[in-house]
Amino acid sequence: MGPLGYNGSKAAMEIISKADVVLALGTRLNPFSTLPGYGIDYWPKEAKIIQVDFNSDRIGLAKKISIGICGDAKLVAQQILSQLSSTAGDSGREDRKALIHQTKSAWLQTLTSLDHEEDDEGTTWNKDSRERDPDRMSPRMAWRAIQVGLPEDAIISSDIGNNCAIGNAYPTFEQGRKYLAPGLFGPCGYGFPSVLGAKIGCPNTPVVGFSGDGAFGISMSEMTSCSREEWPNITMVIFRNYQWGAEKRNTTLWYDNNFIGTELDPKLSYAKIAEACGFKGVKVTTQSELTEALKASCVDQMNGITTFIEVILNQELGEPFRRDAMKAPVEVAGINSKDTVVQ
Repeated sequence: MGPLGYNGSKAAMEIISKADVVLALGTRLNPFSTLPGYGIDYWPKEAKIIQVDFNSDRIGLAKKISIGICGDAKLVAQQILSQLSSTAGDSGREDRKALIHQTKSAWLQTLTSLDHEEDDEGTTWNKDSRERDPDRMSPRMAWRAIQVGLPEDAIISSDIGNNCAIGNAYPTFEQGRKYLAPGLFGPCGYGFPSVLGAKIGCPNTPVVGFSGDGAFGISMSEMTSCSREEWPNITMVIFRNYQWGAEKRNTTLWYDNNFIGTELDPKLSYAKIAEACGFKGVKVTTQSELTEALKASCVDQMNGITTFIEVILNQELGEPFRRDAMKAPVEVAGINSKDTVVQ
């Protein structure tokens, strides 16, 4: 169905809202995966929750639970299955499968036609961004191009940040252990080093890292290290919208379309830096260029070539990461110029 929560799968949210029982295997049920999304307060308030985690401190920490089990998720799942009859869940199974298929198909169809981000009332940043750079891709256009070019067996890593968060709804996986995400660790710059680690662990599998230009700046010093012969070859996609997007999204909401301290240097080119470090650097501006560059880079990985793909985007911004925690500042004490003292 896809991930719940922040910029996740609307289909998954609609399905879980109908649940009578939620079996949470190895998840902390943290705010990022349970808070309302797309205007839907989907978490089932009356459902019984069975939470399984090897860390007892996490059980019942974020959500009120009915049953808590401290144990390894895989072993507990196997033990639960062993206690069920061979016909368990058969009642209404076909109806549920049909509902899941219909809901998932409808969401995927929505994603194919979803190009732009909406503005909150009182803000015009996204509208202004489209008008300012009408020829540039939006983040959602880029993610659709990535979907087309990404190998089915690829391992991907994603950083924190607005463009990566928008992409949370797009990749799909038929196998486990294919998606590395920072989650609540909150490390800005996670995408690059984690994809290097993935390639070390799975040298025969194509790996692709994703990062915004702000977050990538945190870990880009590794470009001077990973060119050594013993290091693996990877693909790194860097979204270039020349801003700290997540922070700008918060401030435009808080401060009536205003922002400060979020702008990045438009003259800098990560593709050129990649070339200076001995890698293949590619700059793309269209969906077709992005798809082809991604396909070629995954082939090049197997031939000893690391590629950094710099994707030029407009400055549209998606949902803020904690809308529930965002409230407009209130005046606590009035400030009068007479209260100030010239130093």
